[in-house]
Amino acid sequence: MKIFFVAVFDEEGKSTNNSQSRGFKAAGHEVYQYSFRDRARLIGDANRDLEIRDVVTEQDPDLVVFSKCAELSVDTIKFICQRYKTCYWYMDPLTSLREDYLVKAAECSYVVTAVLNTVEHFKKVNNNTFLVYEGFDHTIDRPSEVEKQFDVSFIGSLHSSRKEMLMNIQPGIAHITGAYGQDHARAVSASRINLNISTSGGASDRVFKVLAAGGFLLTTDWEGREKLFKDKEHLVVFSDKKDLQDKIQYYLANQDERKLIAQAGLKEVQNYNRDQWACEIIRIFEEELNHETKS
Repeated sequence: MKIFFVAVFDEEGKSTNNSQSRGFKAAGHEVYQYSFRDRARLIGDANRDLEIRDVVTEQDPDLVVFSKCAELSVDTIKFICQRYKTCYWYMDPLTSLREDYLVKAAECSYVVTAVLNTVEHFKKVNNNTFLVYEGFDHTIDRPSEVEKQFDVSFIGSLHSSRKEMLMNIQPGIAHITGAYGQDHARAVSASRINLNISTSGGASDRVFKVLAAGGFLLTTDWEGREKLFKDKEHLVVFSDKKDLQDKIQYYLANQDERKLIAQAGLKEVQNYNRDQWACEIIRIFEEELNHETKS
């Protein structure tokens, strides 16, 4: 089948849409990539919205997948949804869920969200809403043969409550920024303990990327975690700052236990790579919605 993927694509490997598109292709589907932000930079938002209508009509796909598409107008989404089967893909925390995203999602044939606590919000506007975790890129997020440089690290931005949680923890926590793709995987492998602080009750793709790179993960809990990973078997959950400090000291002192948990996490996370993400998007289209695809 032919998929028209409206998303963000780049040469640097920062966008998850790159590996998602690869997943569709790996499953045997033809993919037309429309990089909506790149087109807007070249011709402006209004012209981009006019152009995409013509391009999608010319391509005549079996399925159009919108990756959030914050800058795409609601009218353009409606135009495409009235003519084609469409999927609205959302991957951000609940705090980022805007009203216009819900309006766009309501127009689509179905919605797929990566965050459990957004499901009920999308279901209010589109009953065909499904949960599929974003997962990791198996071509990049994998163990690296590097020496350990950090006892404890946090990879990402220190927004919301993260900074307060990580202040004055011993030993000092290495804060790593600007690590994407293979750099992210190497940073994970260079850390004895990797930290994650979930926000808005959901898990970011950091969880999957750390585990896939063979990292030992110490994380706050999130809604639905127990259906994915078991505490003290695949990762370790901490409850507050004191618990974080205690568990850092314990797992730094117990290397063998730390390694066993990391190995189990690496094995378990293989269920959530981007090829499987793409297959699930298509499975929902073909089975859950009872659509027949073109040959």
